[in-house]
Amino acid sequence: MSLAVVVGVFGLAGVHRTEGRAEASTSDVADAADAAGAALLWPVGPDEAVDLPIPPRLLLTPEVAPTTTTTLPVETTTTTAPPPETTTTTVPPPPPAPPPTTAPKPPSTPTSGPEARARVEAIADSTGWDWRAAGVRFNLGFHPTGRNWGVYERDTGIIWIGPTAFADANRLRYVVLHELAHGWQYRQNRFADFITDYARWGFRTIGPALEASADCVAALWGATRGHYWTCPADARALALRRLGGDWR
Repeated sequence: MSLAVVVGVFGLAGVHRTEGRAEASTSDVADAADAAGAALLWPVGPDEAVDLPIPPRLLLTPEVAPTTTTTLPVETTTTTAPPPETTTTTVPPPPPAPPPTTAPKPPSTPTSGPEARARVEAIADSTGWDWRAAGVRFNLGFHPTGRNWGVYERDTGIIWIGPTAFADANRLRYVVLHELAHGWQYRQNRFADFITDYARWGFRTIGPALEASADCVAALWGATRGHYWTCPADARALALRRLGGDWR
């Protein structure tokens, strides 16, 4: 059984390997069997009669001892960090603030009423021109058409002095004198001459010529500033002649 099992295990490869040598030794085997008196097919003696394949190695699986798994408890160490140090700096309260001192407000300059009117008329009187006799009047307030410092109405002869003209004394003086100069211009009724006078300085139309002339006249009357230009000395000399009635 053991031999059969081995040959069966290796299959055809083992059979093919022993086929030729078994046919060559048939007579020898029969003689030996008669002599021994037994039905043995196995060859006798040292000659190789059968080339058997090497039996397969039995691979034994060793018994595995039961494995005992021991689970050791894992020690858990919880480290609690100390709370952060808190440093408290005590700041002394600030000293009590001194009671607020209210600076005295500068006296407001009236822009209307008797006091304001007196200031305006005093400036106009300082010119030496009799503006009252010329029919010029003052209204304190903005002209209905805008918010100008000052406006001269040629058809009525009214000069409007806006509240913004009272911002400082120099501005008020300039506005009153400049608008009063327009009153003087219209009483002269010599518009072609004004254009001729100031064309040499680039004022070649009636509107700019009248503004340039009014700044020069205001300067002669004591204004410390101009708006349309800084009237040069020769232009002032010309304006002085016109104020004196010299139209040559």
